[in-house]
Amino acid sequence: MKKRIHQPWLATAVVGLAAGVSLLAGGSWAQTAHYPAGSPKLPSFSSLPDWSGIWERDGDNVWDNRIPVGVPQDPPYNADYQKRLDDARKAAGPRAGRYGPGGPMQTMPGMMNMLFPMDIQISPVQVTIMSENGSPRRIYTDGRAVEADDTLPTSTGHSVGRWVGKELLVDTCCIRKDTRLPGGGPHSDALRIKERFYLRDHKTLVDEITVEDPKAFAKPWTTEKIWYRRPDWESVEYNRDENNREAAGNNGIVEPDAPK
Repeated sequence: MKKRIHQPWLATAVVGLAAGVSLLAGGSWAQTAHYPAGSPKLPSFSSLPDWSGIWERDGDNVWDNRIPVGVPQDPPYNADYQKRLDDARKAAGPRAGRYGPGGPMQTMPGMMNMLFPMDIQISPVQVTIMSENGSPRRIYTDGRAVEADDTLPTSTGHSVGRWVGKELLVDTCCIRKDTRLPGGGPHSDALRIKERFYLRDHKTLVDEITVEDPKAFAKPWTTEKIWYRRPDWESVEYNRDENNREAAGNNGIVEPDAPK
């Protein structure tokens, strides 16, 4: 069974309100962080690169912009998982598009497509990647272990990074098996992601991604994501109800109120 912990103040509140908040029973909002023996040596602020601010994605919303348009971008599946993908596409039918079911924009590794501008904040203990249309991604740089027996699988996984000079090397495990890969394909519980973040120049951030799944893939699946620094941009609220053409009816046109 996975170990779950609660903050002491939260546990007290739950005990005091148990009769009225039974919905919280069994819930979990934190887990134990595991560290190797010895105290971790944190990087100093002065040694960290400046990646702060807003970044705009280069290229189209596809897995790999290095692949020519029209060439399939499926993972390098083995025969078993390729059949699973083909069956899912067949069951979904043509209305689901060539990729079949699934829109994995808020799970790893698909979330690194970053449909919306990306905001990065760096501290010695953590790199936080944010976008207005989804939950933040936390990359821990405080020396904790990448994986432990009780690490909870999540849609974004458990990411641990280490600084090598000005480069950030990241290892991500523990991604929920029921999430989908870019393109809607399946993966196993053995999915693992390695990344190398670095500045190509002051304006250009690169993330080299290698996805490994020994149960599902015949070989690693790679891509390169590029973003450009936008120092004069700031994030704004993402509201799904704005410009909702499907809900508007009348071919997406909202007519003004008729004069009275």
